[in-house]
Amino acid sequence: MSDQYLGEIRIFGCNYPPAGWAACDGQLIAIQQNPALFSLLGTQYGGNGTTNFALPDLRGRAVTGPVDNQPGNPQGTATVTLTAAEMPAHNHAVYGDTARAVSTEASARLPARFMLPNNQSCIPVNASPAPVMTTLSPQAVGTAGASQPHENMQPCTALMYCIALSGDYPPRP
Repeated sequence: MSDQYLGEIRIFGCNYPPAGWAACDGQLIAIQQNPALFSLLGTQYGGNGTTNFALPDLRGRAVTGPVDNQPGNPQGTATVTLTAAEMPAHNHAVYGDTARAVSTEASARLPARFMLPNNQSCIPVNASPAPVMTTLSPQAVGTAGASQPHENMQPCTALMYCIALSGDYPPRP
């Protein structure tokens, strides 16, 4: 009896697959050279199913048991770009300047360029004639951010996943 079942996957600390094992790197294997392993894996990891089949590709992947997915169907992504709908609800503070208004041009991305000092109250003013409407500065109301993806990988250590090319055929329960 051998130490492993045919098709068993193990993790090795070396940087090469031991004899009788192959790296789980998605490589294509000829069905004619390994029909027993093909009978276990089929084409769930790739291949044409006529002349070849693929080994699982576990490079850069976190391995999980199948839950709502069939074995061999990769899930997740290495990078993510968040949309506004995916960001948590939040508020932005209004920034201003305690100086008296002397200019209509904002000097920075400040929605409220000027405000009263020391929480003083203000008296409403009726402008006559009616004030001229103007477009707000794009720096004050423009979009922010660059919509660039960020890495979505948990801290990890790379190890060699290998699949047994020989061994006892795994019995069904």
